[in-house]
Amino acid sequence: MLNFLKQTRKFVNSTEAICIVLGNESCDLDSAVCAIALAFHYQQEIRNTKNFLPVLNIPRRDYPLKTEVRYLFSQQAINEEHLTFRDELQPEFLERSDLILVDHHVSPFAARCVQVFDHRALDDKAQLPTSCKTRIELVGSCATLIAEHILMSYTSATQEKLAEIEPVLTMLHSTIVLDTVNFSESANRATTKDVEICMRLEEFLEELPVDKVGTKRTQLFDSLVAARADVSSLTSLQLLRKDLKILTTGDAKLNIAIPGFPLLVQQFIEKEDAASAVQEFAKETNSAIVVLMGMLVKDGGVQRDLGFIDIGCSELCAAIRQKLLASTEPALCLQQYDNCNFLSGTFYKMVNIKATRKHVLPLIKQLLDQWQK
Repeated sequence: MLNFLKQTRKFVNSTEAICIVLGNESCDLDSAVCAIALAFHYQQEIRNTKNFLPVLNIPRRDYPLKTEVRYLFSQQAINEEHLTFRDELQPEFLERSDLILVDHHVSPFAARCVQVFDHRALDDKAQLPTSCKTRIELVGSCATLIAEHILMSYTSATQEKLAEIEPVLTMLHSTIVLDTVNFSESANRATTKDVEICMRLEEFLEELPVDKVGTKRTQLFDSLVAARADVSSLTSLQLLRKDLKILTTGDAKLNIAIPGFPLLVQQFIEKEDAASAVQEFAKETNSAIVVLMGMLVKDGGVQRDLGFIDIGCSELCAAIRQKLLASTEPALCLQQYDNCNFLSGTFYKMVNIKATRKHVLPLIKQLLDQWQK
């Protein structure tokens, strides 16, 4: 796989026919691993016909923020120099290349999209071509869909052939374990298919008795959570960019930034430079509102919280807050923190820990699509 990644660097902005495999803009572990795994698989399967280029959908400068991605990639000797990032691609190269989208399906490049793998509900505004093949299924991890797709091609493969894809299967397995919170019942992220595919991967990757598999999964999960939560080298501004989604109002006049943290919002706002970082971040992203979302995984349990900070549109900020407070599908069960004085924001514990940013984003987007001032 490492040789494949080294070879892909010569495809960047090439004049030859290329198919870009693009992850989503958060570039979490699921997105990054799926892009590389699928591109590698297709390069092996469809060699001499078309070349495949996996792309991480962030600027290269933001790669240090993806601590769990760097950690897992480093275990396969994948360094930053072997990877391709969105800001390296010239507009004309994007315009003439086919694209496969993984872990998302709404994209400014939708017109060139030939295939989609995603684990979120189909968005009516996706605007995918009718010829685009779609694999959209509500599972815990997009890596589950990619692993299933790859494994279907190796049902009768030799052990030598399987050994070639061992690094890919190892990373997909790790991603599924992390995304499903190690199949935690309280997190409720895993589906039957996630469990099935994870077990099939383990049949190949591990020669352990059944009673030992759980222990090894737990060790793997703990190491990935620790890597994701290791933000000791990051500034507060980098933390805000680490896992970021930006939504825009229907009239395209206002941005709403929704950064996610591998720690609680309450912990973040206690940082000495947090206030100045949020203000600089809002200016940099041209955001009128910042919705902070935190998650802490500790001792097998999950805690979530969020905060609303009005930068320049109090009416919309209040409307978003009310929308989330009133939501019943899902019910976020927000409990306001008292005596929390940070940039005049309002902060809440999210009692329903099963609700994630994937549930919150559509609620906010629904409101924004109708918002005009």
